[in-house]
Amino acid sequence: MIATFIAALLAASDPSSPAAGGGYGYTPLRQIGDESVDVVERLGEPIPGGLRFYDSFHNDVAVKDWFDGKRPVVLSLVYFQCPMLCSLVMKGLIRALNDSGLQLGKDYQAVTISFNPKDTPRAAAEAQRGYLAALKSAGKARAQDWPFLTGGDANVRALAEALGFKYRYDAPTDQFAHPAVAFVLTPEGRISRYLYGFDFPGRDLRLSLVEASGGRVGTSFDRVLLKCFRYDPGTGRYRVYAMNFVRGGAFASFLALAVGLAVLWRKEWTRKRSGA
Repeated sequence: MIATFIAALLAASDPSSPAAGGGYGYTPLRQIGDESVDVVERLGEPIPGGLRFYDSFHNDVAVKDWFDGKRPVVLSLVYFQCPMLCSLVMKGLIRALNDSGLQLGKDYQAVTISFNPKDTPRAAAEAQRGYLAALKSAGKARAQDWPFLTGGDANVRALAEALGFKYRYDAPTDQFAHPAVAFVLTPEGRISRYLYGFDFPGRDLRLSLVEASGGRVGTSFDRVLLKCFRYDPGTGRYRVYAMNFVRGGAFASFLALAVGLAVLWRKEWTRKRSGA
């Protein structure tokens, strides 16, 4: 179902990065042989809360710190110097979030993590400034509501494995091959939805966030829409659920018939009473 996307050119040259588990130091990139580039969906599974990363302020943070039990989380895996696919994914995500009408920090949180262990907190800070500037609701949110993180190779790969995100580093070309996908997580840290490609409809992203939160964000109308739209795993989009329309039409017809019969019965009863 998931196509293999073109590898993005690695432009970073800074030789330092946070090592897995704490401390700074360069973790050499490994060539992963013929590991496939794909997404293996793990819907409903939790991601490991003990993994630790560095934010753009050099703070050591844990995965479990992202989840407050109230707001869903939009997660993206990219690398910050990628001039091609990663930037397309992030720009598409920004457009969808702007079109969703939901507010960062109030309705949802977001997290972006680099899977390149060469990336540094400084690179994360630069990426964070650029993308938050393009987000309409960013002025009402804190930078902590969308952290941009870096980490050691071991922690990054453990998180990617939990998400089913399979990427590959090719040493001869110094490039990464990776899929284009964003993740929607529940407020408790379970995988709720995979959004593929780099053109995410704002309606789909909004519905996926409402669905992931169990109706705790969004409006009552959003919850009604979820009765009429269902996620189609074949297309990765929310589609009209015809059966609910049929049921709704049948119920409306039954209600109209019941009201009509009630009116006729009342008229007949009134006529008989007047005659008596």
